[in-house]
Amino acid sequence: MRKIKGSFYMVLALIVALSMVIGACAQQPEGAAVPLKIGQLNSFTGDLSDFGTVHRNAAALAADHINQAGGIQGTVVTIVARDTATNPVQGVDAARALVNIEQVVAIVGALASGVTMPVAESVTGPAGILQISAASTSPAITVLADNDFLFRTTVSDAAQGVVLGRLARELGYNTASALYINNAYGEGLAQQFKQTFEAEGGRILELVPHEGVQPSYASELSKATAGNPDVLVAISYPESAEVYLREALEGAYIDTFLFVDGTKSTDMNEAVGVDKLEGTFGTAPGAPVGDARINFDNAYTAAFAAEPPLPFMAETYDAVILIALAAEKAGTTTDSALIRDALRDIANPPGEIVGPGVESLRRALELIRDGKDINYEGAGGSQDFDENGDVVSTIEIWKIEGGKIVSTGRYELP
Repeated sequence: MRKIKGSFYMVLALIVALSMVIGACAQQPEGAAVPLKIGQLNSFTGDLSDFGTVHRNAAALAADHINQAGGIQGTVVTIVARDTATNPVQGVDAARALVNIEQVVAIVGALASGVTMPVAESVTGPAGILQISAASTSPAITVLADNDFLFRTTVSDAAQGVVLGRLARELGYNTASALYINNAYGEGLAQQFKQTFEAEGGRILELVPHEGVQPSYASELSKATAGNPDVLVAISYPESAEVYLREALEGAYIDTFLFVDGTKSTDMNEAVGVDKLEGTFGTAPGAPVGDARINFDNAYTAAFAAEPPLPFMAETYDAVILIALAAEKAGTTTDSALIRDALRDIANPPGEIVGPGVESLRRALELIRDGKDINYEGAGGSQDFDENGDVVSTIEIWKIEGGKIVSTGRYELP
């Protein structure tokens, strides 16, 4: 049933996205500039497929808002999405298709750090194509050799791991083990959690890597819970975690968990049983809800008849908007290097603060055309890029309460 529902919403999102592009193109004047074509590396299949459709929706919404605000350089923004299957080989192939066949000027994605990094090293960096990931949090991205063409609109797990380790000790856990997806994201977050948890006086029993989407994780669970840890930290993606969480509960391995951004999934909770996970805490990059986030949430709900509860959707919206505003600042829809060079100008202070939504974006475009500075403050929080293309923001502490994922209202810096 879950897969049928996901397919329905994927088709619905595609129809909406196509209608946005067709409507925008119908308004494009004859002889206008080449449309601003942005690629998206998404996970419609594989271990992050729970997040794929909503991230396509968020990107389509951003393009629609820019087009309603007047478009870029007299033309429209279009989004072309490709599936990575949360797999680095397929992700690199998808990126090459976006660059060489679709001839996109920039790419939003991928979701997984383990896909984003090889894409940057093999495709976008060498080709000089701007890439902005909204969801890749591995600390290794900060020092990646990407020719300054890789940015991200979410905070590094160097921050999340610190907050996660402190939270575990605050909840009274003295010992902990973790199961983590065997890639750059999982290993980076697991190691930072270990470092902080032990610095705070806790003891790590086991950090156990696992591969994605296995039929069973019994051997990994046995190793992780052999010493009876107080808590098992699930540093994985929904499709994998759903399997081993169910096995952990049904096999009486352990029933106390901590979650992270990768396991912040409504579908996963329902599949495992929200009653069995009631009271479970988690962490994820996130900023306090202000006007920018409220505007995004309201616009998303109006466009897709669904609330946006999943991680990094706002950051995907921000990534598309930032590329578009940088293109307007750079005066081009085809030169990726010039767009990259203008990115920090429109994202960082100084300048008049602008944000999500058609009216604010219309104002942003007016200011840019008048030669004035802007400072885009996003739906996902401040988007001030440092010299590595990273942003500094807070980590949200959330929990499962009443069967739903809810915020505790706590947003912490490392």
